[in-house]
Amino acid sequence: MSSSTAAAAISPVLAEVVRSGFVEGHHRGSLVALAADGSVELVVGDPYAPVFPRSSNKPMQAAAVVRAGLDLSGERLALAAASHSGERFQLDLVRKMLAEHGLTEADLQTPPDLPLDPVEAEAYLAAGGVRERLTMNCSGKHAAMLAVCALNGWDADSYLDPAHPLQQLVLKVVEEASGERVTAVGTDGCGAPLMRRSA
Repeated sequence: MSSSTAAAAISPVLAEVVRSGFVEGHHRGSLVALAADGSVELVVGDPYAPVFPRSSNKPMQAAAVVRAGLDLSGERLALAAASHSGERFQLDLVRKMLAEHGLTEADLQTPPDLPLDPVEAEAYLAAGGVRERLTMNCSGKHAAMLAVCALNGWDADSYLDPAHPLQQLVLKVVEEASGERVTAVGTDGCGAPLMRRSA
């Protein structure tokens, strides 16, 4: 690769980390800024470079759960379609959603974690709490996934396997919503399959 080709492949600096007037780091990437009418106002870098959409997949994962028959609305839909901060009412709702389908916290396959919100995490630790699957910020999404598995008679132990019927439905919803074919599957920080197109 020539030096000019290599330079073109490096994403531009979008932000600098400055401490006491000293630039100690750079954040590189690509971005697109839209005007109020939805037209493209500014492009920096390569906005078509493939990335894993991470939490942007959550609404599509929740849509797949609804399509598979789970009745989600209001706070339940919000919990299934986004990260939560680990507040007591959120954790109680995760427990309730699991219990309604004969499931428990032990069925969650999220990695053990502390509440996402720093204030909640401090209070949780002060009360003697430890990292748990329930307090991981994606436990609501996972509770919905497990609930729809119970509803459909799908295996709950393998609900995160990309070949599982639920994850195949998620893939279909992602492709329909994005208008692109999923050609690469990875694993998100919560353990769920993460889908994107290749370059």
